[in-house]
Amino acid sequence: MPQMSPLWWELLFLMFSMLLFMMNIMIYHEPYIKGLNKTQEKTINQMNWMW
Repeated sequence: MPQMSPLWWELLFLMFSMLLFMMNIMIYHEPYIKGLNKTQEKTINQMNWMW
């Protein structure tokens, strides 16, 4: 009969894996989000209204 790990170990491992995966997704998309904000700021600063 194979040994079984306790359920809370498995849950801990799954939670850790999910958090690691989500953190990597957020780190991957962070430069894209910052880039959008920078381009919006540039367009606002470059607008010279001539009335």
